[in-house]
Amino acid sequence: MGRRRDRNLGPLCLLLLGLAAPSAAFLGRGTLLEGEGDIFGIYCEEFDRGTRVWHHREITREAVRRVIVDHFKTVPPAKGAYNHRDGMTLEEAYAEYFGAESSPKPFLSAVASLVDAAAEADAGYLGSDPRYHFGSERFSESQQILTGRWPRIIKAIQAGDYSAAIYMLGLSLSAIQDFYSYSNWVELGHEKFNPDVGISGLTLPGVADPQEGTCKDCPSDASGIPPHQPTHQPTHAPTHPGLHTTSTPPYTPAKTHHPPHHPTHTNTPLLHIPTHQNTPPSHTHPTHHTYTPTTIHNSAFSPNLPQQVRFSPLTSRSQVQPRRIEGQVKKHRSPRRHQQRAPDGLLLASPPAAREGGAASHPGDEYYLTLVRGAVGDDLFVRFLSLYPTPALVLVLDTTDSMDKELAALVHTANRLVQQHASATYPPAEYLFVPFNDPTLRSGLRGSQRPDEIYRALTGLRAVGGGDEAELSMSALRLALHHAPPHAHVFLFTDASVKDPELFDTVVALAHAKSIKVTPVSQVNSIAEVNSIAEVTAEDEVEGEAVSRGGGFRSISRNTRSTGTSRPRRQLRSFSKYAELAERTGSQVVESPGDRVEETARIVEGTKKQAVLWKDFGMTSSQRIKVPIDSLISDFEVSLTGRLSSAVLTSPSGSRYDLLARNDNAGRGYDVVAFTPYLARVRIDMTQRPDDVGEWTLQFSPSDESSVVISARTPMDIMPTFYTPDTLGNHPSLQRVAGQPSRSSDTYLDVVITGVDTANLRRVDRAYLKDSMGKEVLDLDFLTKSPRRNTYLAFPSRNLRAGRFTVVVTGVDGSGRPFRRESGTQWDLVDSSLGFPLGREVWGSPGDSLRIPVVITNTNADNIAQSTYFVSAYDALGSTVSLDQKRVTLGRNESVVLTVTMFVDPSVLPYTTNTLVVTAISNRGDTSHTQAHLSVVPKAFLADRTPPTCQVLTKTPCTGYLTPETCSQRSWETVVLLRDAESGIFQVWTNPPSDIPNFASSTHELEVTYSALCCEPMVTISVYDVAANLGVCNVDNGSLEAELLNTGEIAGIVVGAVVLLLLLILLAAGIVIRRRRTRTEDVTPRRRGARNSDEE
Repeated sequence: MGRRRDRNLGPLCLLLLGLAAPSAAFLGRGTLLEGEGDIFGIYCEEFDRGTRVWHHREITREAVRRVIVDHFKTVPPAKGAYNHRDGMTLEEAYAEYFGAESSPKPFLSAVASLVDAAAEADAGYLGSDPRYHFGSERFSESQQILTGRWPRIIKAIQAGDYSAAIYMLGLSLSAIQDFYSYSNWVELGHEKFNPDVGISGLTLPGVADPQEGTCKDCPSDASGIPPHQPTHQPTHAPTHPGLHTTSTPPYTPAKTHHPPHHPTHTNTPLLHIPTHQNTPPSHTHPTHHTYTPTTIHNSAFSPNLPQQVRFSPLTSRSQVQPRRIEGQVKKHRSPRRHQQRAPDGLLLASPPAAREGGAASHPGDEYYLTLVRGAVGDDLFVRFLSLYPTPALVLVLDTTDSMDKELAALVHTANRLVQQHASATYPPAEYLFVPFNDPTLRSGLRGSQRPDEIYRALTGLRAVGGGDEAELSMSALRLALHHAPPHAHVFLFTDASVKDPELFDTVVALAHAKSIKVTPVSQVNSIAEVNSIAEVTAEDEVEGEAVSRGGGFRSISRNTRSTGTSRPRRQLRSFSKYAELAERTGSQVVESPGDRVEETARIVEGTKKQAVLWKDFGMTSSQRIKVPIDSLISDFEVSLTGRLSSAVLTSPSGSRYDLLARNDNAGRGYDVVAFTPYLARVRIDMTQRPDDVGEWTLQFSPSDESSVVISARTPMDIMPTFYTPDTLGNHPSLQRVAGQPSRSSDTYLDVVITGVDTANLRRVDRAYLKDSMGKEVLDLDFLTKSPRRNTYLAFPSRNLRAGRFTVVVTGVDGSGRPFRRESGTQWDLVDSSLGFPLGREVWGSPGDSLRIPVVITNTNADNIAQSTYFVSAYDALGSTVSLDQKRVTLGRNESVVLTVTMFVDPSVLPYTTNTLVVTAISNRGDTSHTQAHLSVVPKAFLADRTPPTCQVLTKTPCTGYLTPETCSQRSWETVVLLRDAESGIFQVWTNPPSDIPNFASSTHELEVTYSALCCEPMVTISVYDVAANLGVCNVDNGSLEAELLNTGEIAGIVVGAVVLLLLLILLAAGIVIRRRRTRTEDVTPRRRGARNSDEE
């Protein structure tokens, strides 16, 4: 196998190394893998890592950086001023705009999600379908996909579903980048990007149609395999004189490609991309999820699963037979075997074309992002990319009659939030309130950027109803998590157990996907009641199977509405779900005595802490924790929950604080956040205690199971993310793991240290995994001490025992102080993987029944026995969702395709967004999950797909004032008439920005006047209608000429030239004189020698 691989890859290595000139290549490779090479190294170990490459990730990041910097330059910050410096990184620009103490983690996480979505477009069937990449000359279809997706992106942002919008935007940005590597735009001599790509109502001139004969068969050698050589000379289409060949990627029909990350075999069945049904023309799309039954081509498939496709275990590359690819010219990469394709984005054209293609992609993406910014406005654009430094606050409240005290306490808390909001520089990005009651979930979700609206909603509620003990808490959390922005903090107030535990895994999946912390707050009436019910709960869970693995707050499982009588066993165990949910999302369960509810509710007022320094759960013995507080921490909080007999916090200077004795005057910088018999939370302001930077000690003794979480406000944090290398598809790349990492799969852990550009860290020492009890379970091989790069660590999943874990990173800051950061999210190693083979973007109209394929794979290669999985599917809005199989049994490395049927309620409003979550629980107890984003689009006959138009009525010239010296002396003006005959005009935006007068939404005609100095002679006017269609009008008033030299500068140049000329003359004269002297000296000795010879 090794010899065959070397023989096949040798020509490719030579080709890549010959063409990958520094700073000139548009090579789409995966991100660097420390110690393992990069995704490029899978094909060519000799590849020079120092070579500058352009790939989807780098192009997308650079486009985001440019747009964000432009926002920072044009929109003044709420505090201070923004002073931009050339060469600033995203982190440096963020710190300059929001302040050095603000954490860029939410923003960098949003950028990472956008970048990963762009890379995901190259995986599986999305990567193999040319319509997603402007491939195979199917430009009109690719343009239709982009324009059809555009309104869904804008409407998702306006609806607050930022995760869905980021995913769809990443797919579009990837396609825009592919336009320049798959088309002949660069070869035609275009030096700028094409502004028509992805814009509705516009075509793509200058590129070939599928019917044009621009391709030819690749020559074959004796083996029938096309040689690994690029076609450097373009093939001219005889029907299109002067048109260079439109380059075509080596796509083959989609049916010959296997899903990503799933085992394949040459004799396995092949999954066909289903045909579409009732797809409207402007929404024609290869993944419109209204499907016909899956086609199966294998007589050996299991008769028990007639509607499914099974994939047998993975075989070696040597068993895969080569295929001939006919009729295609490979600009993007050389033709290769199916399992050995070159990395995505590789241009095998001339280096200038590659360089220009990469250069055009940046401004193309930047332009598209700028249009998105104009469509939603600056304020919403900031929240969409999680730029806002303070996370959103979400309140989920049980409004049954026993919750009257909690309701009154939250009213007072909301009143204080109103006062804090008015004085805060950056208050919470958003406020959400979700009340719920039994027997049904109230549709009372309220969202606002103003807490006074939440306050009014709370004051209008009454605690009534109830009856049975359990409540629909998971349904309420499911709704809240769908609408909450990423990195929000959710507080659940209830005194009842879980009535809908079947939704628990869906709730965890939604929280994990958005990095949201969930803090359940449960009422406790008396200490005696706690003891009695805790005993019943512990006894119950010993008899049966414990629901919450890994420990947790079993003392929370109690009857809060009766004394001396426990709940039924199901409801007692469902109380432990709150503890498990808090633990898995990085938070704690807070127990609130009935007479201390007001005090407990104060915890919702401090939501700025992002970084986790330390956390442990389920502790029952005395603990002594040493926590390093580094110089980058502004303040930190210590939160202890549970029944404690003692708790003391000691500073490096020797100050001791008794956390169980409330002392509001304990010293400078010490503040008691909340204090109850079950909660001790204090805040230490390090700006008032600079001498106490160093090691703090927390010592406590629990009387029952307790937990501790120490969090901090600091710009430096960690963002661990799991990736798997996709080497079997058309576009080898790193793909983010959706959900939990799988056992026995090649996995890499990406450890990103945020704030590193401003932190001045000295080094990173180590990274390791720890369980919820605080024990180290696995040390990761950290090969670099430099914190200034994303570090990909090989994740040895086979060496990790079962159980949940977090990631810990330690090192030394710029002042020489040790630091420690821990991930807030817990992960669990699972035995299966789930995925949507046709992509995670789904849409349909009201009343549609959508059939969505889902692939589940048994990834436990160490176990030769079959595994059984219990699969479930739920959406965020409570729609009717069903699965064709809820229980599947798979052998080692075996996959199966299931079908989810989802009914879109006929009464749902168009452009409502939804989230579909599919989970699979193995017989071992671990749970894997994945999710897709659903957009509800209007019916075809009701949809407005016509973009607005614009007409320039008047324009004053800048003739004679287009030089740097004169342009500021004259202004120019243009009047543009905007029209939209259907839904009406919604928003107008100009670039460069200008003030647009207010107008009524849905206006069908609007005159806009734009004026500027002649130093800015061009303007782009973007007009958006109510249906989010986009029309673009470019007004060009000439180009600014090069700056002319003044008289003094001209005189200086002339004098310099004269002096230089004189110096050259003197130099030449000196050389001539020297040569003449040399000749004279040479002639004289020769004459003397001749005379002596004559005399002799």
